[in-house]
Amino acid sequence: MTASSGDEARQRFFVEFETAEPCPIVFTGDGEIILFFVSWAFSVRYGADHELAEVAKRLDGTYEIVLEPLLRYADRDVSDDADRQELERVWQDAAALADCCRQVAAALDGGDERLDELLDGYEALAPRLLELAAMCDWAAQRSARVRLSFDMGHDQPTAAPPPPHEHGAHPGSGSGDPRSVGGLR
Repeated sequence: MTASSGDEARQRFFVEFETAEPCPIVFTGDGEIILFFVSWAFSVRYGADHELAEVAKRLDGTYEIVLEPLLRYADRDVSDDADRQELERVWQDAAALADCCRQVAAALDGGDERLDELLDGYEALAPRLLELAAMCDWAAQRSARVRLSFDMGHDQPTAAPPPPHEHGAHPGSGSGDPRSVGGLR
């Protein structure tokens, strides 16, 4: 089952659980900010130069936070067996992802002046990470794994919801500008 956004026509970020039971926890703001952050954090290894890439570097270097659980996500646009395998490969332990989200949120809210500078305009990131942690806690209580994925719509202004998956339907979890706070219920 997927965390719900209430706006499936615009969803681009998906949080799925290996359970048919719907997760009662949803993002209270735009969950896409997490996708925006993890994309920049992932791109650090390729020399990315962006505020959120710098945040990821600081979290890794200064705080020694292992970001790997957040960096385990895949594109939902599958066109061949390799894409399908990658999408299946990103299922992960919900408790580990919850712990990572809490560590990152704590560092972001910890009063580090440099992080505060870098996060100007991205203040919604820590609250969304705490919501993702709560969703993962819920999944862990059910021994369900979690999967993070995205669909950028490939030449479309918004992404259509994907078809049902063997692990449950996909009602969605994100929409709109990654810097915004509203949009999700």
